[in-house]
Amino acid sequence: MNHNWEKKTIVIVEDVDFNYLLLEKQLKKTKANIVWLKNGKESVDYIKEKKVADVILMDVRMPIMNGIDATKIIKHLNSDIPIIMQTACIVGSDYDEVIGSGCNDFIFKPIIAIELIDKIDKLINIKIK
Repeated sequence: MNHNWEKKTIVIVEDVDFNYLLLEKQLKKTKANIVWLKNGKESVDYIKEKKVADVILMDVRMPIMNGIDATKIIKHLNSDIPIIMQTACIVGSDYDEVIGSGCNDFIFKPIIAIELIDKIDKLINIKIK
């Protein structure tokens, strides 16, 4: 399935260079505009500045501000921005924290491109309606 998201902006909040590069490569064929932020505080500041974000891919564990706290703040600022949490593992209380953050969905690392694109596509289409 081909996706042409050249008019969409996907914000990737990820502190690990390799993980960002992998996500960027997985999304390259979609033609989406990609913005890379390296921690939760940067993502909150980005949204406070009213910059475009059609979807945010938010890592859970990051320095300065984690993805859970950032998601809660962003959802308070603008609940319409879809956020997909990306994590290596969520069990027990970790699961409760991720779900309690207000995120729209989550995906496990290592991220499978088809699954990621499918999740983004569903959220973009919901947002359009």
